[in-house]
Amino acid sequence: MSGSRVTRHASRVLVVAVALLAAVTGLAADKPFEPGTDGWLTLFDGSDLARWKPDKASDWALKDQLLVGSKGSVSNYWYWQDFELAATVRGTGSLRFRVSDIIQHEQAGYALDLADGTVRTADGRAVVKASATKSAEWRDVRLVVTKGRFSVSLNGKAAAEGTDEKCPEKGFLALDAGGEGLALKLLCVRPLGREKPPNIPTADSSCFVCHANFDGEKIAEKHAADKASKLAREEDDEHLRPAKDRPKKAGCAGCHGPSFDHRSDEDNVTTPDIMFTRGEVKAACLQCHTPHKTETKRRDGDGSPPPNPVCTDCHGHHKCKN
Repeated sequence: MSGSRVTRHASRVLVVAVALLAAVTGLAADKPFEPGTDGWLTLFDGSDLARWKPDKASDWALKDQLLVGSKGSVSNYWYWQDFELAATVRGTGSLRFRVSDIIQHEQAGYALDLADGTVRTADGRAVVKASATKSAEWRDVRLVVTKGRFSVSLNGKAAAEGTDEKCPEKGFLALDAGGEGLALKLLCVRPLGREKPPNIPTADSSCFVCHANFDGEKIAEKHAADKASKLAREEDDEHLRPAKDRPKKAGCAGCHGPSFDHRSDEDNVTTPDIMFTRGEVKAACLQCHTPHKTETKRRDGDGSPPPNPVCTDCHGHHKCKN
C-alpha cells in the first residue's frame, strides 16, 4: 500500500455537517468544533471523497455535496471493530458492514437496509427484522454494533435489535445502491471499546516509522512535537490566537491524538484517533491560528488558490495519494 495510512483517505466540518452531527449524537448544536474529543470521526460530509472508493461497475459520484449512486457499491478503507454509526441518507439501498477482503478473505458481512432498518446476512437471512415502515425519504440512521449485537434506529426511533453469534470481529463499510438511487449527506463513526492507555509518549519519530514520507514536510516541521514548549509560549498577533486560548499540543499526536490502536495495527486498517475531512480542516486550524481573508493570489507565488480553498491548500499538507 502506497502513501500514508493516516492521510491516505484524509485531507474535518461544514456548518451543515456540524448541525447534523449534533442532532444525531445529542451534542449541543452550538458546541465549538473540537476534533476527537467526542470520539466521532467524519467519513463523509460532502466536502470530498477521500475516504471512499467506488467499484469499477458503479456510478457513485460526488454531486452537490452528496455522495450519490444508482448501481454498484462504494467502500470505505478503514476497518471497524465495535462501533456506533450515524448517517443521513435518502433513497433505497444498503449499508454493508463487517466486510473484509484483506484480514479475513471473502468475508461478506451484513447488509443494513437503509429504507427500513432490517439487517441481513449476505445470503439474505434476516438477522434483525425491522419494525419500521420502508421509506425512501431523507432519514437519520443510527447503527450500533457491539460484538454480535446490532441496534438500529431511524429518525430517533428504535427500528430493530438482535444478535448473531457468528458475527466477525471487524470489517470495512460499504454502500450498495438499490437500483433506484441512494444519496448520502453525512456519515460519522465512533469506535467503541478502544484502549486509551494513559501517559504513553508519542514522539513524531514513532509515526515516521510508517509515515516516512511526512518527515521533512512543511506542515510536519511547522507542528513538530519538539516545538511544543516554544509554541505554547509563542505570541504572533498576525497568525496565532493568544497563547492562553490555544490548545497546548504539537506534533503528530497534537492533531491526530495518541492513536495507540492505530500505531499498534500491523494490518494498517485502524483509524487514528482524529482525522479531518476537507470540510473540517479550517475549523481545526482555527483552534490555534487566526483567520484571514480569502486571497486571490498565493503568498508563496505558487499560482492561484483553488476554488473554495482550505488552509492546507496554501499552507502545506501531507503529500500522499487519497
